[in-house]
Amino acid sequence: MNESRKQPSNPISIVIPAWNEAERLPRTLLDLRSFLSQENVKAEVWVVDDGSTDSTVAQVQELQQDWPDLFVASFAKNRGKGAAVREGLKHAKNPRVLIADADGSTPWKELLKLEAKILSAPSLAMATRAAPESEITIRQAWWREAMGKMFNLLLRGITGLPYKDTQCGFKLFFVTPKLRKSLLSSEVDRFAWDVEWILLTLQNSGVVSEVPVRWAHQEASRVHPLWDSLEMLWSVSKVRLRIMRRKNNL
Repeated sequence: MNESRKQPSNPISIVIPAWNEAERLPRTLLDLRSFLSQENVKAEVWVVDDGSTDSTVAQVQELQQDWPDLFVASFAKNRGKGAAVREGLKHAKNPRVLIADADGSTPWKELLKLEAKILSAPSLAMATRAAPESEITIRQAWWREAMGKMFNLLLRGITGLPYKDTQCGFKLFFVTPKLRKSLLSSEVDRFAWDVEWILLTLQNSGVVSEVPVRWAHQEASRVHPLWDSLEMLWSVSKVRLRIMRRKNNL
Protein backbone atom coordinates (compact mmCIF):
# COMPACT_ATOMS: atom_id res chain seq x y z
CA MET A 1 0.00 0.00 0.00
CA ASN A 2 1.17 3.54 -0.69
CA GLU A 3 2.58 5.10 2.49
CA SER A 4 0.33 8.15 2.12
CA ARG A 5 -2.75 5.92 2.37
CA LYS A 6 -1.88 4.20 5.68
CA GLN A 7 -3.42 6.97 7.76
CA PRO A 8 -7.18 7.43 7.57
CA SER A 9 -8.26 10.04 5.04
CA ASN A 10 -10.87 12.67 5.78
CA PRO A 11 -14.35 11.11 6.06
CA ILE A 12 -16.38 10.92 2.90
CA SER A 13 -20.06 10.45 2.11
CA ILE A 14 -20.84 8.09 -0.77
CA VAL A 15 -24.24 8.35 -2.46
CA ILE A 16 -25.42 5.52 -4.73
CA PRO A 17 -28.76 6.05 -6.51
CA ALA A 18 -30.39 2.73 -7.33
CA TRP A 19 -33.45 1.62 -9.27
CA ASN A 20 -34.14 -2.12 -9.57
CA GLU A 21 -30.49 -2.97 -8.90
CA ALA A 22 -30.97 -6.14 -6.83
CA GLU A 23 -28.66 -8.12 -9.12
CA ARG A 24 -25.76 -5.67 -9.48
CA LEU A 25 -25.80 -3.60 -6.30
CA PRO A 26 -24.71 -6.28 -3.76
CA ARG A 27 -21.45 -6.94 -5.63
CA THR A 28 -20.84 -3.19 -6.01
CA LEU A 29 -21.32 -2.69 -2.27
CA LEU A 30 -19.11 -5.64 -1.33
CA ASP A 31 -16.37 -4.29 -3.59
CA LEU A 32 -16.80 -0.89 -1.93
CA ARG A 33 -16.49 -2.32 1.57
CA SER A 34 -13.31 -4.14 0.56
CA PHE A 35 -11.85 -0.96 -0.94
CA LEU A 36 -12.67 1.14 2.13
CA SER A 37 -11.00 -1.41 4.40
CA GLN A 38 -7.89 -1.81 2.25
CA GLU A 39 -7.37 1.95 1.84
CA ASN A 40 -8.37 2.81 5.43
CA VAL A 41 -11.06 5.22 4.24
CA LYS A 42 -13.77 6.28 6.67
CA ALA A 43 -17.07 6.61 4.81
CA GLU A 44 -20.80 6.70 5.30
CA VAL A 45 -22.62 5.06 2.39
CA TRP A 46 -26.13 6.10 1.39
CA VAL A 47 -28.04 3.96 -1.09
CA VAL A 48 -31.04 5.93 -2.33
CA ASP A 49 -33.67 3.53 -3.65
CA ASP A 50 -35.59 5.23 -6.43
CA GLY A 51 -38.88 3.35 -6.06
CA SER A 52 -37.54 -0.10 -6.95
CA THR A 53 -40.01 -2.91 -7.50
CA ASP A 54 -37.46 -5.69 -6.96
CA SER A 55 -35.49 -6.66 -3.83
CA THR A 56 -32.98 -3.79 -3.98
CA VAL A 57 -33.88 -2.53 -0.49
CA ALA A 58 -33.86 -6.03 1.01
CA GLN A 59 -30.38 -6.64 -0.41
CA VAL A 60 -29.06 -3.46 1.22
CA GLN A 61 -30.77 -4.27 4.52
CA GLU A 62 -29.06 -7.65 4.59
CA LEU A 63 -25.66 -6.01 4.23
CA GLN A 64 -26.54 -3.44 6.90
CA GLN A 65 -26.50 -6.17 9.56
CA ASP A 66 -22.70 -6.02 9.80
CA TRP A 67 -22.06 -2.63 8.18
CA PRO A 68 -23.04 0.19 10.57
CA ASP A 69 -22.09 2.95 8.13
CA LEU A 70 -24.38 1.67 5.35
CA PHE A 71 -27.75 3.41 5.11
CA VAL A 72 -30.73 3.32 2.78
CA ALA A 73 -33.32 5.95 1.91
CA SER A 74 -36.31 5.05 -0.25
CA PHE A 75 -38.85 6.73 -2.49
CA ALA A 76 -42.33 5.23 -2.63
CA LYS A 77 -42.29 5.58 -6.43
CA ASN A 78 -39.71 6.22 -9.12
CA ARG A 79 -38.73 9.90 -9.26
CA GLY A 80 -35.51 9.87 -11.29
CA LYS A 81 -31.76 9.76 -10.75
CA GLY A 82 -31.49 13.51 -10.11
CA ALA A 83 -34.08 13.33 -7.33
CA ALA A 84 -32.25 10.35 -5.80
CA VAL A 85 -28.88 12.12 -5.85
CA ARG A 86 -30.43 15.21 -4.27
CA GLU A 87 -31.96 13.05 -1.54
CA GLY A 88 -28.57 11.49 -0.87
CA LEU A 89 -26.99 14.92 -0.48
CA LYS A 90 -29.64 15.82 2.11
CA HIS A 91 -28.39 12.93 4.27
CA ALA A 92 -24.64 13.34 3.61
CA LYS A 93 -22.79 14.51 6.72
CA ASN A 94 -19.39 15.17 5.16
CA PRO A 95 -18.29 17.95 2.79
CA ARG A 96 -16.67 15.44 0.44
CA VAL A 97 -19.47 13.65 -1.38
CA LEU A 98 -18.95 10.97 -4.03
CA ILE A 99 -21.84 10.19 -6.37
CA ALA A 100 -21.39 6.71 -7.86
CA ASP A 101 -23.48 4.44 -10.08
CA ALA A 102 -24.83 1.17 -8.72
CA ASP A 103 -23.41 -0.89 -11.59
CA GLY A 104 -19.77 -0.56 -10.53
CA SER A 105 -18.59 0.45 -14.01
CA THR A 106 -15.90 2.68 -12.47
CA PRO A 107 -13.71 0.75 -9.98
CA TRP A 108 -13.72 2.21 -6.48
CA LYS A 109 -9.95 2.63 -6.52
CA GLU A 110 -10.42 5.43 -9.07
CA LEU A 111 -11.65 7.54 -6.16
CA LEU A 112 -7.99 8.07 -5.23
CA LYS A 113 -7.43 9.86 -8.55
CA LEU A 114 -10.40 12.13 -7.93
CA GLU A 115 -9.23 12.91 -4.39
CA ALA A 116 -5.98 14.29 -5.79
CA LYS A 117 -7.98 16.94 -7.69
CA ILE A 118 -10.51 18.00 -5.09
CA LEU A 119 -10.06 21.25 -3.16
CA SER A 120 -11.17 22.36 0.31
CA ALA A 121 -13.47 24.80 -1.45
CA PRO A 122 -16.38 24.48 -3.89
CA SER A 123 -15.07 21.93 -6.36
CA LEU A 124 -15.89 18.91 -8.45
CA ALA A 125 -13.61 16.18 -9.74
CA MET A 126 -15.49 14.10 -12.28
CA ALA A 127 -14.43 10.91 -13.97
CA THR A 128 -14.13 11.02 -17.75
CA ARG A 129 -14.08 8.24 -20.31
CA ALA A 130 -13.17 10.63 -23.13
CA ALA A 131 -9.56 11.51 -22.29
CA PRO A 132 -6.67 9.79 -24.11
CA GLU A 133 -5.45 8.56 -20.71
CA SER A 134 -8.77 6.91 -19.84
CA GLU A 135 -8.69 3.11 -19.84
CA ILE A 136 -11.85 1.56 -21.28
CA THR A 137 -11.70 -2.17 -20.56
CA ILE A 138 -15.14 -3.00 -21.99
CA ARG A 139 -16.51 -0.65 -24.63
CA GLN A 140 -20.11 0.23 -25.36
CA ALA A 141 -21.63 -0.72 -28.70
CA TRP A 142 -20.31 1.56 -31.45
CA TRP A 143 -23.68 3.21 -31.97
CA ARG A 144 -23.97 4.04 -28.27
CA GLU A 145 -20.53 5.64 -28.33
CA ALA A 146 -21.44 7.61 -31.45
CA MET A 147 -24.69 8.85 -29.93
CA GLY A 148 -22.86 9.75 -26.71
CA LYS A 149 -20.37 11.89 -28.63
CA MET A 150 -23.16 13.60 -30.56
CA PHE A 151 -25.03 14.28 -27.32
CA ASN A 152 -21.90 15.81 -25.80
CA LEU A 153 -21.35 18.10 -28.81
CA LEU A 154 -24.95 19.34 -28.62
CA LEU A 155 -24.70 19.78 -24.85
CA ARG A 156 -21.50 21.81 -25.16
CA GLY A 157 -23.17 24.00 -27.76
CA ILE A 158 -26.15 24.66 -25.49
CA THR A 159 -24.26 25.25 -22.25
CA GLY A 160 -20.83 26.48 -23.32
CA LEU A 161 -19.25 23.87 -21.04
CA PRO A 162 -15.88 22.58 -22.32
CA TYR A 163 -16.07 19.09 -20.79
CA LYS A 164 -16.05 16.03 -23.02
CA ASP A 165 -17.84 13.64 -20.65
CA THR A 166 -20.38 15.09 -18.25
CA GLN A 167 -22.38 11.87 -17.87
CA CYS A 168 -19.87 9.42 -16.38
CA GLY A 169 -21.44 8.26 -13.11
CA PHE A 170 -18.51 8.87 -10.77
CA LYS A 171 -18.21 12.40 -9.37
CA LEU A 172 -16.53 13.74 -6.22
CA PHE A 173 -17.74 17.08 -4.84
CA PHE A 174 -16.36 19.27 -2.07
CA VAL A 175 -19.61 20.76 -0.85
CA THR A 176 -19.42 23.99 1.14
CA PRO A 177 -22.57 25.14 2.98
CA LYS A 178 -23.31 27.66 0.22
CA LEU A 179 -22.84 25.08 -2.54
CA ARG A 180 -24.94 22.54 -0.64
CA LYS A 181 -27.82 25.00 -0.46
CA SER A 182 -27.49 25.65 -4.18
CA LEU A 183 -27.35 21.97 -5.13
CA LEU A 184 -30.34 21.14 -2.94
CA SER A 185 -32.29 23.80 -4.83
CA SER A 186 -31.61 22.00 -8.15
CA GLU A 187 -34.71 21.05 -10.12
CA VAL A 188 -33.71 18.32 -12.59
CA ASP A 189 -35.09 14.98 -11.42
CA ARG A 190 -33.81 12.76 -14.20
CA PHE A 191 -30.57 12.11 -16.08
CA ALA A 192 -29.52 15.71 -16.79
CA TRP A 193 -28.84 16.31 -13.09
CA ASP A 194 -25.08 16.10 -13.77
CA VAL A 195 -25.10 19.14 -16.03
CA GLU A 196 -27.19 21.19 -13.61
CA TRP A 197 -24.84 20.38 -10.72
CA ILE A 198 -21.78 21.24 -12.83
CA LEU A 199 -23.31 24.60 -13.76
CA LEU A 200 -24.29 25.30 -10.14
CA THR A 201 -20.77 24.42 -8.94
CA LEU A 202 -19.28 26.88 -11.43
CA GLN A 203 -21.87 29.51 -10.48
CA ASN A 204 -20.64 29.18 -6.89
CA SER A 205 -17.05 29.93 -7.97
CA GLY A 206 -16.19 26.26 -7.92
CA VAL A 207 -13.38 24.49 -9.76
CA VAL A 208 -14.36 21.60 -12.04
CA SER A 209 -11.78 19.04 -13.18
CA GLU A 210 -12.07 16.05 -15.50
CA VAL A 211 -10.08 13.01 -14.36
CA PRO A 212 -9.27 10.09 -16.70
CA VAL A 213 -10.33 6.78 -15.14
CA ARG A 214 -10.57 3.07 -15.75
CA TRP A 215 -14.08 2.15 -16.86
CA ALA A 216 -15.99 -0.88 -18.13
CA HIS A 217 -19.40 -0.85 -19.79
CA GLN A 218 -22.07 -2.79 -17.91
CA GLU A 219 -25.07 -4.35 -19.58
CA ALA A 220 -28.66 -3.52 -18.56
CA SER A 221 -28.14 0.22 -18.91
CA ARG A 222 -30.96 2.31 -17.45
CA VAL A 223 -30.48 5.01 -20.12
CA HIS A 224 -32.26 4.83 -23.47
CA PRO A 225 -29.70 6.29 -25.91
CA LEU A 226 -32.25 8.22 -28.00
CA TRP A 227 -35.26 9.18 -25.90
CA ASP A 228 -33.32 9.88 -22.70
CA SER A 229 -30.76 11.92 -24.66
CA LEU A 230 -33.55 14.07 -26.12
CA GLU A 231 -35.09 14.50 -22.67
CA MET A 232 -31.68 15.45 -21.24
CA LEU A 233 -31.05 18.07 -23.93
CA TRP A 234 -34.46 19.63 -23.28
CA SER A 235 -33.78 19.67 -19.52
CA VAL A 236 -30.31 21.14 -20.06
CA SER A 237 -31.76 23.94 -22.19
CA LYS A 238 -34.19 24.84 -19.40
CA VAL A 239 -31.45 24.64 -16.76
CA ARG A 240 -29.21 26.97 -18.77
CA LEU A 241 -31.97 29.56 -19.14
CA ARG A 242 -32.91 29.30 -15.46
CA ILE A 243 -29.33 29.81 -14.26
CA MET A 244 -28.80 32.74 -16.64
CA ARG A 245 -31.94 34.39 -15.30
CA ARG A 246 -30.77 33.95 -11.71
CA LYS A 247 -27.37 35.43 -12.59
CA ASN A 248 -28.95 38.42 -14.32
CA ASN A 249 -31.18 39.07 -11.31
CA LEU A 250 -28.28 39.24 -8.86
